Amino acid sequence: MGNIKDLVGKVQFDGDRAIVVPQEFQWIGQGRSAVVYRLRGTDLAIKIFYPGYEDLAHIEGKVYEKLNNHDFFPAFYEQGEGYLTMQYVEGITFYDCLVNGVAITEEMVQRVDEALEFACRLGFNPSDTHLKNILLTTDGEVKVIDVVRFTQEFDCPHWRDLKKAYETFYQRRYVPKKFPRFFIEFIIRLYRKRLLPI
Repeated sequence: MGNIKDLVGKVQFDGDRAIVVPQEFQWIGQGRSAVVYRLRGTDLAIKIFYPGYEDLAHIEGKVYEKLNNHDFFPAFYEQGEGYLTMQYVEGITFYDCLVNGVAITEEMVQRVDEALEFACRLGFNPSDTHLKNILLTTDGEVKVIDVVRFTQEFDCPHWRDLKKAYETFYQRRYVPKKFPRFFIEFIIRLYRKRLLPI
């Protein structure tokens, strides 16, 4: 995969914003520490870490190698200098399920539980599992992505709190299954400020 290394080397950042990107890369999404592209015409996803965060590629690569479970997580192929190469998974996040009105079922929630329990059995501490880090694939499977923080030691309540909100509010018959993006972002801000009774 030397070609991928060359392509990654062409990406230029201004902080967390990519200002030069090879045309072979199709933007998928980005987060606090990295941006993810699909290599056009392939089933490969390339996660490139921002300047100052390159060491996280080594950490997350080691996590994926140990997880080595393609039922719960994307297949992992390679860890390079400041980047990862993994399986591109077609689907939408749980966040987008809420935006588009795609029902999140009990089976989907159970699947996330199984993935996180699997990681725990391997000695990891699943952290930062939130709506944008869980994918519903086009064939109805559920996969957890962005596992770089699975090595953190503190107790992360994100998934527990999401499950509680799901069971307490989302599952009620009269609660809509489609929400405007601004409303979801408002709830997320309240949660981060600890202003929600969860």
